[in-house]
Amino acid sequence: MTEQRNFNWETIYKSMKINEMPWYSPELDNDLQDAVDKLGLKSGTFLDIGTGPATQAHKLAERGFDVTGTDISEDAILLAKQAYTAIEFIQDDILKTKLTKKFDFIFDKGCFHVIDEDKREVYVKNVFNLLNDSGLLFLKCFSDKMPETGKGPHLISEKTIRETFERDFFINEIHDTEFKNDRAPRPPKALFVIMKRR
Repeated sequence: MTEQRNFNWETIYKSMKINEMPWYSPELDNDLQDAVDKLGLKSGTFLDIGTGPATQAHKLAERGFDVTGTDISEDAILLAKQAYTAIEFIQDDILKTKLTKKFDFIFDKGCFHVIDEDKREVYVKNVFNLLNDSGLLFLKCFSDKMPETGKGPHLISEKTIRETFERDFFINEIHDTEFKNDRAPRPPKALFVIMKRR
């Protein structure tokens, strides 16, 4: 059992400027962009889980996708609605999701790795249920190839990804990457995973 981690998202969104948050990126995530281009995806419904600053939702919408952004933080959703009025944003906890709509694609950049081990099964079940048949899940999370500090997000191994998801998803690709960030002298190491609903 991994150590439990607590995150006060409301305090973070009340106390920090959006563009100063460690996970802020004005451009579409490079790994997601490469995957979307390689797969030739140009349309469909996209759910952005943990949308935060909502830049990823915005960039996906610019590329022609019908995007819904969700976040557990009420403040994050209020800010997202003010910034990008043409996108649907909903306050939602993926572990207790109220969403009923199904999506062709889901992007999770940094949500799964803050979920404690004993709740990961719920996460997988809910994400599975939110995807259309043969829908794709794009997941980016912190990698265990960084030193463990006992703080912040959990560090995830390829083995953990396989053990957690393979019952419900075909894992098409897992590769080592980084969370690109202009403010970080050493970008955090990450895993990028493409999975298809069984």
